[in-house]
Amino acid sequence: MKRLLLFACAAHLAAACSSDPAPVAADATLDTAPDAVVDDVAPDAPRMRVVPTEWPRTPPAFPTYSRGRCPTLRGGNTLDTTLNGDFASGTHSRRFRLVVPPGYDPAGTDRWPVVFAWHWLAGNSEEMIREGEIFTSAERQHMLVVVPDQLVVNGQQVNGFVWPFIDPTMAEPELRFFDDMLACVSQQYRVDPARVHGLGVSAGALWLTYLSTTSRAQHFASAAILSGGLGEALGAWQMSYVPQPNKFPALVLWGGARDRLVIDFDAASKRLRDALIDDGHFVLTCTHDMGHAIPPFMPPPGESRFTFLWDFFARHPYGLPPATSPYLREGLPASSPSWCSIPAELLADNTRDR
Repeated sequence: MKRLLLFACAAHLAAACSSDPAPVAADATLDTAPDAVVDDVAPDAPRMRVVPTEWPRTPPAFPTYSRGRCPTLRGGNTLDTTLNGDFASGTHSRRFRLVVPPGYDPAGTDRWPVVFAWHWLAGNSEEMIREGEIFTSAERQHMLVVVPDQLVVNGQQVNGFVWPFIDPTMAEPELRFFDDMLACVSQQYRVDPARVHGLGVSAGALWLTYLSTTSRAQHFASAAILSGGLGEALGAWQMSYVPQPNKFPALVLWGGARDRLVIDFDAASKRLRDALIDDGHFVLTCTHDMGHAIPPFMPPPGESRFTFLWDFFARHPYGLPPATSPYLREGLPASSPSWCSIPAELLADNTRDR
């Protein structure tokens, strides 16, 4: 029963939307692999695509901590050792967990990827780690993972939707929190600036979508958005797409036509997919038929069932040319579900460019 709560409760979503919130606002070509899976669903209407000839090749400098000197962080591979429960960010005290696999050597020289993972409505960082099998994935993939918790003040949840993607006037503290976590984790751990990735689930995916339309998108090498997208609800709110210079590859995953929980995640995910493709991003789409539920991944032997998501991060470092991916040349990895595919227009573009 607990797993059915992965993507949250409709009653809470309805209450959060019932007010009247403000709208939110290396040029190498790649060969097409013969076994690449193709998303051949035709768009409803012709769209104007823009694939830039210039793009950021190297990531920006890490942000600075808003409170001056970073506190000493706790990182580990158990729930007890990962919790940073009193992290000052701006004027708030925040919570997040930092997963550091046993293979991380503090005296080593290798820089490590880091994944920021935002949880769903009615969830928390502990459940995100458990349900997402993050300890297993982080260890096998040699990645650090930062799992933020929602903002709570005086014991009360501040944002009705957990993350402030509805009302942009409430977003600034959360944007600062991201900056502060990235600043302090990168100060105290050997983070590869070319391998900072984002993962969001449901409400967390809506927040990651919003985050990717702000200047913070400049830090992301790639992003995986699970049942999120450019949402709208009850005629009171609609998220807008805002292009950014960094054309990071994106994995957009949702549960098909039945993926609804006040928000129509099917429509929201398709809007995001189309906006990203039109703006010059590579997009991998994954559409299962389980509705607003845990995706039916089948784990490789001895691996996490979410290995495919982590493979996507590993194969997409910062600075790839717009609208390109190793998957266009090599096909999808063995861990790919049958319901994941590359949009036909991206394959067609690379075929013409060869």
